Amino acid sequence: MIDQARQGATAAITSGLAEIRAVAREALGRTSDVATGHLAHIGSELVAIRGAVGQMDTRLREMPASAPEVKAAREEPAADSEPQPIEQPAPQPAPKPEPHVEPASEPDPDILRAAAGIAHATVEAHRDTWAFLIQVAGNEQHFHIPGRVEDHEGFVSVRFSGPSLVAAITSLDHVHHTAESPVTRAIAAHIHGKITTAVQEIIDRPHRGDGDGTPVRIVIDDRAAADEAPDIEQ
Repeated sequence: MIDQARQGATAAITSGLAEIRAVAREALGRTSDVATGHLAHIGSELVAIRGAVGQMDTRLREMPASAPEVKAAREEPAADSEPQPIEQPAPQPAPKPEPHVEPASEPDPDILRAAAGIAHATVEAHRDTWAFLIQVAGNEQHFHIPGRVEDHEGFVSVRFSGPSLVAAITSLDHVHHTAESPVTRAIAAHIHGKITTAVQEIIDRPHRGDGDGTPVRIVIDDRAAADEAPDIEQ
């Protein structure tokens, strides 16, 4: 009984293996056919591409080696044409003359020493004249802007110390000799002249006694002399 069972099992196994082998062979055959078909299609496309590349290469070889060079035509003047006039350069404007500037000179040392000795002076002038003086001498080291300025309808009265007068004289003298504007030079020269004239009077007529505290008066207000009324005979 056991032998028969073994023989039956062996026969069944052998039969089953045979069927499995047959099925495997059939599957492998189908897979090979599919792969072979795809490879054949790809090969055909490669052959077509190679043919197109060959045709393009043939056309390129048949074309001329280089395109003809294009030379720019040079226009030659006709033999009987009239000569063109040569353009003359435009005249350049004449350079502007340099403004007349007098050579700088050092202020009179006697004037400076006398101005430095003044305890205080009163400068009376128009408000614009005072503003010009501030603009010219305001940055000088020894110029001190007074804290009080009396204004009488545009006519100011300002007190100066001796060092401030010296600073004003030197600054005005510098502007008078170096400024480009003739108007600026004229204003600076006029104010400078008024201050130095007052100082020169102190040099010419010095005060012999002790100081009485009366300030030196410098007035910048020029005007014509009033006509005297003629005598009328009765």
